[in-house]
Amino acid sequence: MKKPFFICFEGVEGSGKSTQAKLLYKFIKNNITKKVILTREPGGTAFAEKIRNILLDNKIKNSPLTEFFLLMAARNDHVVNKINYYLKKKFIIICDRFFYSTLAYQHYLEGMDKNFIYNIQKKIFANIHPDITFLIDLDKKESKKRINNRTKKKNKFDKLSTYHFNKIRNGFLKISKIYKNKITLINGSKSLNEIQNEINKKTLKVLNVRH
Repeated sequence: MKKPFFICFEGVEGSGKSTQAKLLYKFIKNNITKKVILTREPGGTAFAEKIRNILLDNKIKNSPLTEFFLLMAARNDHVVNKINYYLKKKFIIICDRFFYSTLAYQHYLEGMDKNFIYNIQKKIFANIHPDITFLIDLDKKESKKRINNRTKKKNKFDKLSTYHFNKIRNGFLKISKIYKNKITLINGSKSLNEIQNEINKKTLKVLNVRH
């Protein structure tokens, strides 16, 4: 790779974003370069993963502000100790959730001031911007069906009411319009293979332009 490349996946619970992030990682590693990593937020480092466990714990109730600062602590550690490192090594980085999830959950769901969120983010990100963000959209009915088919234990975000789910989903859709030049909106109701092919084609197209 001549230069680093940063790809993010966003979407509601059950949208398939984590699955598609893993599939893209395998596709790139097998067909393009071994210099690729898959990471996630919150998480990605040992410290950030500990915070993730707190945030997803069904038994722990945090205020929106407390949750936001926990997320930012995790993100700062992730950016400083992992993302920056691999960007300097000119890797392709694939991240499951990033900045737009913060807007969807903390601003559109919890009602936190958008400018406050932006100002904190600027301190963490500096000049880090994803080259591609794939936003996978899905309705509540299909999301619930997929979550119920999972074998792993459900976290508190898997159990959101339809009202709260739709606030997040509509938030993501508003974000996709605001940042339409930076976000590729994907219909999550398509088959796994259809979505994977769409993502692969878009990634290859942008990679060819940037490299």
